[in-house]
Amino acid sequence: IWKANIKAAPFFHIAGRDKYLDGQGNMLIKLMSVFTVADGRGPEIDQGSLLRYLAEIMWFPTAALNEYLKWEPIDATSAKVTMDYKGVSASGILTFNEQGEIIRFEAERYGEFDGEYRLETWLAEVADYKEFNGFVIPSTGKITWKLDTGDFEWYHFVVKEMEYNQ
Repeated sequence: IWKANIKAAPFFHIAGRDKYLDGQGNMLIKLMSVFTVADGRGPEIDQGSLLRYLAEIMWFPTAALNEYLKWEPIDATSAKVTMDYKGVSASGILTFNEQGEIIRFEAERYGEFDGEYRLETWLAEVADYKEFNGFVIPSTGKITWKLDTGDFEWYHFVVKEMEYNQ
């Protein structure tokens, strides 16, 4: 489960949750944690939520050991990771720097554009590795949709704290 609380303006925030549980995804976005803006479900959301899980391996390094993952080397700095779980399959390419840190995750992900879902290139680029609770993980990054009409930088983020299950 991924949760975000975005302060859009003073006294105004957007709460988001992307959940993948038992092969089903759900993207829920609410204004002020009350008014539903989006409540996406279905096969496209399932695939997108599974891709988010794969991308977030960079923040949860032990997830790379998950038995459902299949790894294929591409070259000295990149690998393809695929996960098949509960009838849903997703793959992406992880790129690493010289220190072995993940710097990029790229995949074909369903997005809703002009009222319909379609596969587009989805890119997560990260940097500024810092230690959080014993794990060295990226603390800044951006999410970009690579569209025919041009790049759409959907989200910029800074990780200020990380909480892991005990």
